[in-house]
Amino acid sequence: MKACIVIPCYNEAGRLREDVFLTFLDRYADIDFCFVNDGSSDDTEGVLQSVSAKREGRMIVVTYPDNQGKAEAVRRGFLHVSALHSYDAIAFADADLATPLEEMKRLIDVFERQAGVVLVMGSRIERMGVVIRRKLYRHFSGRIFAAVVSVLFRLNAYDTQCGAKVFAPRVVEEVFHEPFLSHWLFDIEILLRLRNRYANYNEIIHEIPLDVWIEQGNSKIRPLHLLKMPGQLLRIFFKYRKRDKDCIG
Repeated sequence: MKACIVIPCYNEAGRLREDVFLTFLDRYADIDFCFVNDGSSDDTEGVLQSVSAKREGRMIVVTYPDNQGKAEAVRRGFLHVSALHSYDAIAFADADLATPLEEMKRLIDVFERQAGVVLVMGSRIERMGVVIRRKLYRHFSGRIFAAVVSVLFRLNAYDTQCGAKVFAPRVVEEVFHEPFLSHWLFDIEILLRLRNRYANYNEIIHEIPLDVWIEQGNSKIRPLHLLKMPGQLLRIFFKYRKRDKDCIG
């Protein structure tokens, strides 16, 4: 199975780990990358072009002049890759590789084994024998957020916000056809779009606990973004509260 991982990039020139990406490509001939340069003001474009030239044909670089936010970068990246009609699975991960590429490979393998599944999503569940590292306050704020999402949207996902997801190409148009309401909460919208389209969404979406996830710091989320999130949650709620009547079983 051939897969492509979309990586949204905004001012990532100092964090992109060239050696990690190149080593991964050499190890796995069936996985490519699509880097989306979302209007970066640093040398992200130059770094991406330099790295992609070292593995020609394995790294797609898509550049937009103006910063549109992570949600739009991911959306455009998916539509670009989908239009190539070259991949059996399309994933996305964060440029800081908090979810290591080997974990992305594991999610892709799970996706390949699960017939009929349209989305495999990673989740950060702390348990014995794994490495899940993030600041304590972020862990607890994340659990509170997850509880709010569960009550507000009746989604039983443990971790909607984990930046590691693998999709079937056949649902890309349905999920990414229109812009998301929120730059940072678009993962919730992804699940709601699938739920509102497929009556059996609980069977075709699989949540897989990650074995490794390491917080990298330098989060792009600012205090102003956090202040806007309650309002964005309400906008999402009112937009998706009614399920489509033409759900597919």
